[in-house]
Amino acid sequence: MSEKRAVHMKGIRNQILRTAEKLFLTQGYKTTTIRQIVQESGITSGSIYNIFEDKEHLFSALVDEFLTDAKARIDKVLADQPAENRMVGLLAMELYITEKNPVVRELMCAFHTSPFLMETVIKRHSALAEEVWAGRRHPRSARLSTAILLSEGAVSSYVISFDFSQKLDFAEIRRKVMFCILRNMGLEIRESNRLIQYMEENENLWLDLAGQVLNHSNETAEA
Repeated sequence: MSEKRAVHMKGIRNQILRTAEKLFLTQGYKTTTIRQIVQESGITSGSIYNIFEDKEHLFSALVDEFLTDAKARIDKVLADQPAENRMVGLLAMELYITEKNPVVRELMCAFHTSPFLMETVIKRHSALAEEVWAGRRHPRSARLSTAILLSEGAVSSYVISFDFSQKLDFAEIRRKVMFCILRNMGLEIRESNRLIQYMEENENLWLDLAGQVLNHSNETAEA
């Protein structure tokens, strides 16, 4: 493929992603269709399917973008913090924005019920969890993927709980979910409790960073 052709295809891919992102974040995953993306982007369905196998693969590419952007922002803001603080920050962004944004909740439900999409998230979170143990005396990274998989089950319960007919104590559930995740990854009780306190003390920071991730297309356009 020539360099000119590669640049052209990259532009088309980006246009598809930005259009899909706008639709997903305004009306959710289930409602958004490839036909709508065609109409909004001006890109033919053939061109879309030439790049993405289906809507699920397109959404997976966006999830990967969001996670990459979120981690980059966390690494920048918490550059002087240990890996476990950065990991908690990334997870806290997901938990807090899930509570505040109904559309994000629907998107979270979408990828938590898709094995293909869940694998993307688990790989990302496992890589960060490995950083936590990299400098420790007795690293426990051998089964981190399993620990993250079980932890995502706890996150799924958190996401679903917002649709219960009975209103629950979401702050308490969030603490329990984070405790479950940290303990699954092998952190001790005392350290887990410290990190939960750290999470709650910085709620506004996580929400601000999550908002930046969701609006990164606007930032790019303005730049």
